[in-house]
Amino acid sequence: MKKIHTSHNQSPEVEKNLPGNVQLNNNWKPLAFIAGLIAVFLVLRFVKGSGPDINKMKTQIIPEAVKKVINNPSTKVSILNVKEASGLVEFQLEVAGQKYTSYISRDGKILFTSGIKVDELSKSQQPAKETKKLTCDDVPKTDKASLTAYVVADCPFGLQMQRVFKKALNEAPDLSSYLNIKYIGSVENGKITSMHGDKEAQENLKQICIREEQKEKYWPYVSCYMMEGKTDECLITTGVDTSELTACTGDANRGLKYAQADFTLANKYGVSGSPTLISNEKQTVSEFDFGGRTPDAIKQLVCCGSKEKPGFCASELSKADIAVSLSKTDEAAEGSGTTTSAAGCAPAN
Repeated sequence: MKKIHTSHNQSPEVEKNLPGNVQLNNNWKPLAFIAGLIAVFLVLRFVKGSGPDINKMKTQIIPEAVKKVINNPSTKVSILNVKEASGLVEFQLEVAGQKYTSYISRDGKILFTSGIKVDELSKSQQPAKETKKLTCDDVPKTDKASLTAYVVADCPFGLQMQRVFKKALNEAPDLSSYLNIKYIGSVENGKITSMHGDKEAQENLKQICIREEQKEKYWPYVSCYMMEGKTDECLITTGVDTSELTACTGDANRGLKYAQADFTLANKYGVSGSPTLISNEKQTVSEFDFGGRTPDAIKQLVCCGSKEKPGFCASELSKADIAVSLSKTDEAAEGSGTTTSAAGCAPAN
């Protein structure tokens, strides 16, 4: 069989039979070495994945994305345990003492404030129960509807719900006689407690006392507090009678009695997470079955619980994203998607 020689100087010892009996000389070795380096580079790049490294994700991209969602530079946020996970970047987001396992795309354009690890679902022996979405027909009807939000003062999502109520009242003032805010907690050994510690418990107590004894100051005070959490400053600027407030919080037959009434109802309805909505003092309902955490969803729930529809039912209220946590603005940063995130705070196990 004929051989093809690429060099007249090639010695018989160097010659080797290749497939097809094509003969090459030693010039192939540098080219093969370079090709090998290129292949290794491409493999390493593929394994590493595209996008910024983990350190840049932790120090720059994740903080910028979270800042857009929280929308308040004074809110204390921590980003912990950043690592790669199934093509995304997983991290622990800590806001106001609560931790959320969160995920973000490498370009920082998609942020998931919570996620489900699919490979862990098989560990559960019980199949997941499908949750039926409520309709207006499912909401119990009464002559005078009520919608109560159970919250704690420093939960980012409880603050969001209070802000939604405030905005709904601004757009439809007649809602004021239908909406209520109550608090979650307990009284132990003559002292009020709350899921995020004593500071929150004392703030809950102040807000309860203002609601009960200085009702006209409640929403002005809460509206101020929701901006930066400055209790003392807000008490002054909103004209709360601090002497009466101190008397209320220090009197077990006033402040603690009011608080215990809230907590008793919360226990009756099985409320544990902030925020939780109770319609007509009968049924737990979700604003997300009616469009999200927005003023319009709150209005719909009130109207669905009414035998006779109030006049504001004919109007459409805001459906804009509402800011989470402390915020100087009511509306969230554009595209943050907070109205569709059913997040809340719950006591630590």
